[in-house]
Amino acid sequence: MRTLFAVFAGVVGLAIALPGAGAAPSGTKEPVAVEADLTGTPLQVGETVFGKFLALRHAESVRDFAAAATFTAQVLAENPDLKDIAQRGHLSMASAGRIAEAAVLAERVVAENEHDPLANMTLAVRAFEREDYPEALDRLNQIELTGIQAIIVPLMRAWALAGDGRTEAALTLLDDLTATKKGLGPITGLHAGMIANLTGRPEAADAAYKRGVAASGDSVALQLVEAYAGLLARTNQHERAIRLVEAFTLANPRTLLIEPTREALAKGQVPDPVVRTFADGAAEALHAVANLLHTERLRAQALIMIQSALHLRPESPATLFLLGQVFEREEQIGMAMEAYRAIDPSTPYGWYARLNLADGHRTQGDIDKALRLLRIMIRERADRSDAARALGDFLRIEERYREAVSAYDTAHERSADDADWRLYYTRGIALERAKKWERAERDLLKALELEPDQPLVLNYLGYSWIEQGQNLERAKAMIEKAVTQRPQDGFIADSLGWALYRLGDYPGAVTHLERAVALEPGDPIINDHLGDAYWLADRREEARFQWKRALSQEPEPEVEEIIRDKLQGKQLPQPLPAKQRRDI
Repeated sequence: MRTLFAVFAGVVGLAIALPGAGAAPSGTKEPVAVEADLTGTPLQVGETVFGKFLALRHAESVRDFAAAATFTAQVLAENPDLKDIAQRGHLSMASAGRIAEAAVLAERVVAENEHDPLANMTLAVRAFEREDYPEALDRLNQIELTGIQAIIVPLMRAWALAGDGRTEAALTLLDDLTATKKGLGPITGLHAGMIANLTGRPEAADAAYKRGVAASGDSVALQLVEAYAGLLARTNQHERAIRLVEAFTLANPRTLLIEPTREALAKGQVPDPVVRTFADGAAEALHAVANLLHTERLRAQALIMIQSALHLRPESPATLFLLGQVFEREEQIGMAMEAYRAIDPSTPYGWYARLNLADGHRTQGDIDKALRLLRIMIRERADRSDAARALGDFLRIEERYREAVSAYDTAHERSADDADWRLYYTRGIALERAKKWERAERDLLKALELEPDQPLVLNYLGYSWIEQGQNLERAKAMIEKAVTQRPQDGFIADSLGWALYRLGDYPGAVTHLERAVALEPGDPIINDHLGDAYWLADRREEARFQWKRALSQEPEPEVEEIIRDKLQGKQLPQPLPAKQRRDI
């Protein structure tokens, strides 16, 4: 029996038997866009069932789930009995979040294969929606407990049992899952606690949450902290709740997500519950498993879990945010932005969603809209540095280096003593490009102090020194260390080759620069460097070839001018004089 996601992988490769399509009769006078089929009936190209099916396949191949669902619906409307269309259609509809339509197709799928895992999961979700817990259990019992199903099915069954009034059986099931699956203590503790709390068993809930926290070590999940703090507040244990939240905040000092719980406790109030219904609990289980799949880069599979969770809890900011992240990784930027826009901006997730919306605007080429949004956010929260850092990054990418430095300065001021190596590194880049080398060097050295073996910092500072003819031996050692950490990075290989070039080791420079060009063949600077090394290694024709190649790759104007001079015999590379070192 196949697993839930073996089914997913198999469906995308299905071949569907479509009605035969013949060419237009010979000698037809119809234009190409309006041909006639074998019966002589005019048809519009792209409007046949075959055309729609091909469009469906293309939409699947590029992960355009909404379009795939639309084309599936069109094919089904015209030819509902096509072979395997129900299974393919169910997958498309579920991926696009059209769960009600997916359920109709799921009924057809299970009529042919009663144990189909994906179809049964969809039908179980619909049963939760109707509060038909016996039906949910029947559907879940049809799914074999293999792979990820061995986690999601017991979690869903526990919620169905609780909804059916069998709380003890639900808690026992979660205990069994904890015993048989290593590492699930935090998630089973959370769900056992939420079930016990929802069914009026506060002592059992407290014990379950406590087990979950103990199993989490130093990394307690947000939902577990929120749920446990809520229980403690409801049972007149405010001080314990406050200590729990303070410990989480100390471990996660930059997150906004705990704010609603912390603020409620500070006012002596009870935080909102994580789940209010059994369907909410099932949605929470689906979300948790989707997060695991997303972490493992199984994003297409995670998408189905997310859409099912949203069907049960449509306005969940956490699940909408995860949906946006999955779409981003699938390069469906427009759909990701729709998900982020659906999040209430007043929630903590709304802040992070707006940061990602700004990045979406930039990706779509609307840099001005991205910058406006970030500047608004910077004014809104003077205690946050993340919007200012994002603004600095965007401006740096746009080569607006002086503005980028100003944004990074704001981020640094707001970070106080908490600035990390990345902030010093990115500000150092902007400062170096803005020709403020003394400040840039200080920032890059500070980044290296905070993260001594960081290959990006080692390379950037080392390369900068090489370009200025400074500290060449130290720069070479730094870049060699970076190369050992990132051997497939062509830019770092280029830095090492250029260091050897500046030290007068031209054969050694050629070796590393040839490797750099192989790793980054489209970079004009690297090709230009290799040309220079070839020239001083007495490989003159190869040097000219590399310079011409660099010119074809549209270098910056000042670089282009230098390369053209070299091709005309001007400003040619000069060898290092005998017994002289460039290092100072």
